[in-house]
Amino acid sequence: MTDITYQTGTSEVAATHGTRYLAAISTWCCQFAEGARDGQKIAARYHELSRLSGPGLTARGLTRQAIARAALTGH
Repeated sequence: MTDITYQTGTSEVAATHGTRYLAAISTWCCQFAEGARDGQKIAARYHELSRLSGPGLTARGLTRQAIARAALTGH
């Protein structure tokens, strides 16, 4: 990342603090969005599995009690 500097009277002030702050906010936003996408995928898997009948779950090697864990782990 490039440091931006500018003159203020007799001293030079680096604008890296603001840049780091914006980078930290950007990183947090990206991680939040990634977590939200992961949550949506888990919810979709749960919904799909919860709609299966007993024999349908058995065919996948699952029980009704194991749906939440299977949705979370993706198995």
